[in-house]
Amino acid sequence: MDTQKFQKLFYAGPITSLCFHNDIILLSGQGPYFKVFYVPTGNLLYSHPIMEYWRIYRIVPVKFVKKEEITVEENKNNKTYYNSIIKEQRLLAIYGSKTIQIVNISIDYYKDKLELPRVSITLGSRLSPLRDWVHDVKWLYGYINNSTSTSTNSVDFVGSSITNPAELAIAFAHNFVEIYNIQNKTCVYSIQCEERCILYSARFFGDTLNELILASGTVFNQVHLWDVMKKNEFGDGVVFKKLIGHEGVIFGVNFSDDGKIISSVSDDRTIRVWKTDRNEKSNPLIFYGHMARVWDCQILDNYLISISEDSTCRVWQNSIDLNVDDEASDVNCLACWEGHVGKSVWSLAIDPSRKIVATGGGDSEIRLWSLSSVTNNKIGMQFFFSEHSDKDLIKIELPPVDSYAHLEGNTREHIRNFVQVDYSTVVIATNYGHLLRYSYVTKEWLSLYNSKELRNYTMMKVSNCGRVVCCGSINGKVFVISVNQEFQTIEKNLHQYKVFELFLEETEDPNILHVVSHAIHNEIYLLKLDLNDSEPRFEMLCKLSVPPQFQLMSLAFCPSYRLLICGSRESGLAIYNLNSPILSNTENSIKELSPIIYLKKTHGRQAVTSVAFRIDKLKSNEEEVLMIYTSGRDGGYIKYRLRGLSILNLKTNYSESTEKDPIIIEINKTKHCDDDLYEDTKDYNIDSDNSAKELQKKELVDGLILEQVYKVKITKGWLERVVFVEDELILLGFFRKRFFVYNEDKKYEMFSVACGGAHRMWHFKAKDKRMDKASFMFIRKENVYIYSRESSAINEGFNECNLQGNFHGRECRIVNYLSYPLDLDLGNNDQKPIMFATGAEDSILRLFQYFPDKQEKNLVSLCSIKKHTSVIKSVEWSYGTELLLFSSGANEELRCWKIEVSLACNQPDAGSSAYPSVGVNCLEWSLCPAVSEIPETRIMDTSVCLINSFKGLHFIAAVYSDSVLRVWLFDEKKRKFFLIGDAKFHTRCILQVRHLVISAGENSKDGIILFTSATDGRIAIWDVSRPIYSYLDLYDKSNEAIDSLDLGEPVYYYQAHQSGINCLAIHPMSYYNSLYMIVAGGDDNAISIAYFEILWDTFRKEDDYNKIQLIIRPKYREIVKIEAAHGSSIQGIHVLNDTKILSTALDQRLNLWEIDFYSRDKIDKIDEVKYFVDKCDEVKYSKDEFDKRNEVKYSKDEIDKRNEEKYSKNEFNKRDEVKYSKDELDKRNEVEYFKDELDKRNEVKYFKDELDKRNEVKNEFDKRNEFKLIKSEFVDVCDPNI
Repeated sequence: MDTQKFQKLFYAGPITSLCFHNDIILLSGQGPYFKVFYVPTGNLLYSHPIMEYWRIYRIVPVKFVKKEEITVEENKNNKTYYNSIIKEQRLLAIYGSKTIQIVNISIDYYKDKLELPRVSITLGSRLSPLRDWVHDVKWLYGYINNSTSTSTNSVDFVGSSITNPAELAIAFAHNFVEIYNIQNKTCVYSIQCEERCILYSARFFGDTLNELILASGTVFNQVHLWDVMKKNEFGDGVVFKKLIGHEGVIFGVNFSDDGKIISSVSDDRTIRVWKTDRNEKSNPLIFYGHMARVWDCQILDNYLISISEDSTCRVWQNSIDLNVDDEASDVNCLACWEGHVGKSVWSLAIDPSRKIVATGGGDSEIRLWSLSSVTNNKIGMQFFFSEHSDKDLIKIELPPVDSYAHLEGNTREHIRNFVQVDYSTVVIATNYGHLLRYSYVTKEWLSLYNSKELRNYTMMKVSNCGRVVCCGSINGKVFVISVNQEFQTIEKNLHQYKVFELFLEETEDPNILHVVSHAIHNEIYLLKLDLNDSEPRFEMLCKLSVPPQFQLMSLAFCPSYRLLICGSRESGLAIYNLNSPILSNTENSIKELSPIIYLKKTHGRQAVTSVAFRIDKLKSNEEEVLMIYTSGRDGGYIKYRLRGLSILNLKTNYSESTEKDPIIIEINKTKHCDDDLYEDTKDYNIDSDNSAKELQKKELVDGLILEQVYKVKITKGWLERVVFVEDELILLGFFRKRFFVYNEDKKYEMFSVACGGAHRMWHFKAKDKRMDKASFMFIRKENVYIYSRESSAINEGFNECNLQGNFHGRECRIVNYLSYPLDLDLGNNDQKPIMFATGAEDSILRLFQYFPDKQEKNLVSLCSIKKHTSVIKSVEWSYGTELLLFSSGANEELRCWKIEVSLACNQPDAGSSAYPSVGVNCLEWSLCPAVSEIPETRIMDTSVCLINSFKGLHFIAAVYSDSVLRVWLFDEKKRKFFLIGDAKFHTRCILQVRHLVISAGENSKDGIILFTSATDGRIAIWDVSRPIYSYLDLYDKSNEAIDSLDLGEPVYYYQAHQSGINCLAIHPMSYYNSLYMIVAGGDDNAISIAYFEILWDTFRKEDDYNKIQLIIRPKYREIVKIEAAHGSSIQGIHVLNDTKILSTALDQRLNLWEIDFYSRDKIDKIDEVKYFVDKCDEVKYSKDEFDKRNEVKYSKDEIDKRNEEKYSKNEFNKRDEVKYSKDELDKRNEVEYFKDELDKRNEVKYFKDELDKRNEVKNEFDKRNEFKLIKSEFVDVCDPNI
């Protein structure tokens, strides 16, 4: 048999190791892959699986780099050029599990050319397998005679160069150390610590053997420090100091550069910093702040950098040498970086210049963070108002009162309100009604205006251009003030009551502003401020009519379509059309403008804190749409899409129309479409007024369509603002006492500031998406604090903070490729985009595109949606009138998404064979109702099939943890789920469901078959054709929901496995009409194969011709089993063709099996069964190797097969269901094995105790089949420590 190999194309998994070679080269370990990145541009320079299938846990370079400069001759266009190249070489020790690989890395830098560095590696010695799991390694640079050393057991090793050391110290998991000579791979020294305990972490300190110290992090919550070269009378290493105080196992220890202090992190979520002085007994400094277990903490002089299971990286002030309390918390936390998705930041590295921090997460992402911005610019610092941190902010205090006013007596002035004009200028209102302009760059104060009307209360807003400030008084007056004193202050009596809120919005004319003033009792006026003349005009346009209890809180104006979008405190959203004819009315009476759309409870019962918009185009028809974004105090933001905007630009028609001809509006619900059916749900209720319901029932004729595209919760606190900075969506909010800035496009928290909380006046400005220039101002205790950043990408050392894109941060449960053809104009490009959807334990639904032709960034995330409340168990594609995606999982959630796919802007050149790039819009389309009586019911699996493409009808077979099979109908046009029927046959949780459509030709309806499997090991086959078609007939007549039907009983079932069946595949045989192969994999580590004939009943009556009449029967009574197909529970089965099956399991192997069929009519006997279940790409193992690895058990039948003895048909029938345990032999009583018969075959002797020991091995051989495992591949191996 020819050797076959899997080709490894891509790997996405946790980043378990990071190490900076220098300031611009970053080394990483991801699974077995060793990667090299160029930090300034983020390019991947090298990638190769140097550790085969073991994870790389750490990369340890030698201390010094060998450098040389060489000149290379190049010939171009008959001319000779000489290029200078700087070559760097360095030895690396890379370890994982019980293996250490020595690597020589060479990096070439082009001195005179703008080219990326070139990386090459040479694999050196490999130490494998070692005695135990490796926890740390340390390069030793020979014996250095130190007269002050107190060591009495020093050993003089052969010296080695500083660039090529010959010895390597290795710390093992059972607290012993070995010194290896890497040239001859021999152990030259070994010592066991006197504390014989298991370690979860260890770290060396010292460059020579005489000064070598090991810090051992034990499972007994202690850190032990001991000298490697000092022994007691028993020859064991002596612990000279125990660090006791943690309340959990020690996950990581690290020394400072001088070794005087050590950090330890633990299961107790704390970081502790200890002094290592042998004689001093001092308490550690304890840091609290991480919300989960802490994995690592590195010491940088006055700073600590830590990573945790809570997916954050934190920067702390290291104050162990200061006179502070023993406990420290957020007071010492200078920055909290949140960017990784899911669970755990696993690796951490800091560049030699200490400007950049690199983190690697469980989401396979590598992120760069600016440490210099924390230490220099203080951006990202969580500020606490104490003496040692006041220097980090600019504090604005009022100047002496007599410098701008003359007040009687000892009058005390303080800051009442303020607005931010630009990054360095503010306008401040005092409690005595003075408006002062201040620049903290020039330190200059200027009095702008003073009014008694503004005493003790001043509502303030500034225009985006910074030219105008509007103020509202407690008596209802509005003031317009020029910041640069371009015109006299305008004062207007507008309201009778206090001005509650003011808004200034720019129009298409930069000199014209819209002003919205909101007073108590819902009195809202729209005014126009015209600055074109020397004397500005401030005139009333209209009064905005709002529903009762509508308190205006946020506002945005779209000049292109003259739409005013308003958000309210009680979670309402109102949209006004300023093209309305009432605005052109010149009468003196004030006209009221009503909203054309009003939505209730957009953010539940919480306030709509901000509104933003963008104009976009649909790729399908180039139609312009308005994307509306709202943020709320429920901690989330919502994305809407307003279509049909072309009617708004028909200004002539609008001016000629009357109020009797309203615009027809349709408000599409994105979750529930039947208020009566879902009235008790917690989802958003869109405009439940009767008038709105009437509009929903009308057909659209050139009207507007408002669609909710997306909604997600970002924080448990408040989300206060949504803004766009350089086309990236930035979210601003508060959580507890912190203000944070979150990049939604790149999914990470950019920085946060502990300002005291949200109940204060604050302003924020950012010039660019990297926050190179940003300013945050807030008021506290009657003073204004300015928190400013001035930096550049050049100073930070990198352009992109994301070196490698992310995958799921928790276990991925389902992957489903898009097999439907996409309606894309690809031109002459024959390559079709490869897309797939995934769901995981992190409850995130993601869409990816894979590029096989790219070396780097070949997996691109198209969409990431966190809408499910818990794990996603199933995703299924379906294509009717639209491309739909159905996702389901815990809490009985079954969601439908509309997927819009279009070509991206950056396409390959014409005629190129490269894969095209696509863009995706994912619209939340519908939510299936919960019907189970058990609150925590989970949907374990779904199978989706299109029934009617013209009507857009799909059926969804869903299996639930309450052991019920339910079949749903989804109507695309109505965007509703309808329950067709349910049935309960399995008594345990149903795990899998698959559907099969049997074509019936032109004169009859297709048959619909379902296959279900459960934790009881049974597979049931259901004919649901008649219930589904009966329901569809009733649905077509009534066109509304009807009572669900009973699906009946399964037509056939059989026991396929001993326990749960985790995967199920149905395959039609190519050369056998109506013959299907059912392959299943279970928790019993076995694969079962059964064959069924599914055909039409040829004896049906003529008058029943149009009815579904199927016959389902097993082709053979025997079930073929491959026992011990994997070393653990099988999780995936895929049938490639009639003869090949792929399987994967929790043992992280990918196996390829072969089944040979020689003819249609019969299946010849098995020739041989070969199991290849060990290392990658190896396909030959002797019998002894199989027995030794305990992966394959040999039965008597296998011996018979290997002897190639011929058996008659009767003999095969007798033997084909033999089970190899005494109980099974007695129970089945079909074949009896005696010792004499075994001896007679005499290749292997099986005795009773051997049979009992292997009692889970079952070999069932059908005389017509042959199984061959032709390939086995290690996918990944987990370390129990991780």
